[in-house]
Amino acid sequence: MKIQPNTLSMEITKKVQIEYLLSFPEGYADETREWGLIIFLHGIGMRGGDVTKLSNYGLLELVNEGELSLPFVIAAPQCPSESYWNMERDAVTALVAELTANHRVDPSQVYLIGYSMGGYGIWDLAIHNPKMFAAIVPLSSGGQVSKAAQLKDTPIWAFHGAKDDIVPLEQMTSMITAIEQHQGDVRLTIYPDLGHDIMKETLRNQEIYTWLQEQKID
Repeated sequence: MKIQPNTLSMEITKKVQIEYLLSFPEGYADETREWGLIIFLHGIGMRGGDVTKLSNYGLLELVNEGELSLPFVIAAPQCPSESYWNMERDAVTALVAELTANHRVDPSQVYLIGYSMGGYGIWDLAIHNPKMFAAIVPLSSGGQVSKAAQLKDTPIWAFHGAKDDIVPLEQMTSMITAIEQHQGDVRLTIYPDLGHDIMKETLRNQEIYTWLQEQKID
């Protein structure tokens, strides 16, 4: 038997599909300006085939109820049942490309916010697309410590509850420490008396959106 080395080189095409809700800010009718884009990734409990549920969840819920008035285009995709955000990575990056191409979105001001499973998702997206996102805001999650170097140029503001019994705080602090070792721009806010469910508490913080507006890809 003779064993020979070989190389396969082939271009392939992948079809992606994802449902999403889209919200435009007040003043969007002004055709003279572009806007920042926030991609919001939900937690595991909102997976499925009814994207309208996301209008009463997370960032869009606060916007719809008038608690927040944000100067951003906001897109909230829905992860299909039995899937996870890392499996939908290509679909979400394609969504970013579609929105920046077909709406008045500034491609240098694209941001990620994600809670729980969505937090894991935005760590993953930013690691695999280090030049795409101007800043990320992961909540109640952890990332791939071995790939922290990919995030050294991405501004990060992370949030976690000290009493989280679903995703231990150590998962977040390990990721933050790894990024700091690469001189990354990262900050961590820990809620000493909260557990896993920090989503509304965090998303109501207007300072986050002011900080996001200050972040821009050169």
